[in-house]
Amino acid sequence: MDPKHRQRNVVGIVRSLTFPAMQHIGIETAQNVVVEHEVASIGDRIVAYILDALVLAGWVLLWFFLMGVLSGRGGPGTGWVIFMVLIVGMPYLFYHLVCEVTMDGQSIGKRARKIKVARLDGGQPGFGQYLLRWILRPIDGFYWLGLVVILINGRGQRLGDLAAGTTVVTLKQRLRLQDTLMTAVLADHRVTFPEVMRLNDAQAAMIREVLNTTKVKDRVRIIEEMAAKVRRAIGNEGSGLGSKEFLEIVLRDYVHLTGQQTTNP
Repeated sequence: MDPKHRQRNVVGIVRSLTFPAMQHIGIETAQNVVVEHEVASIGDRIVAYILDALVLAGWVLLWFFLMGVLSGRGGPGTGWVIFMVLIVGMPYLFYHLVCEVTMDGQSIGKRARKIKVARLDGGQPGFGQYLLRWILRPIDGFYWLGLVVILINGRGQRLGDLAAGTTVVTLKQRLRLQDTLMTAVLADHRVTFPEVMRLNDAQAAMIREVLNTTKVKDRVRIIEEMAAKVRRAIGNEGSGLGSKEFLEIVLRDYVHLTGQQTTNP
């Protein structure tokens, strides 16, 4: 890339770059370890909803096919029809409640997208929380009200989640960044800024880009602008550190905490 073009790209991105705090939920595991998870994206939740709808549709079609086969052989009796209606209707009605209770906050669609229901206070949801989410699901589905509430809420909560004190988080592993960040971290690395978990992968990559771009005009000022944005984003000024040193430590801490570090011998 032409150096002047690269300079314009870096300067433009740094000046327009914003560092909104990523919404994380701390979930306590059975080993009493709190693991941070990001709130699931709207896209993942919609895809999970569609997958669950397909599962339910497949269930209904299967039983209607069986009823058609029986009808072709003389027709099922009244009792059998009632039984079939219950077989079709009960799973359809209680699908999400039963799945979330028995699958640790997941349905088939949520499991496929690697997302799950979690309590905002970090504990494991109980039957009461799942029940509230299930009861309010029809209201959330009314004219996509739940989607609107999620977009406004900012914490991934629909009405059922607001009532139950829950949200939906992603369990996906972060993308491996050692190939793009190329930031080596010692095995005994000690984290200076645990707040770097408020950043995301794209922001970390931009920090590396700024640090590694040497042939640009006003490089010192660009680094200072980036450092100022990062300080605001993570809520830590890094007292006593220069801008370049601060960004280097932030990047190493991020790579270390996200489990993507490369280790020096």
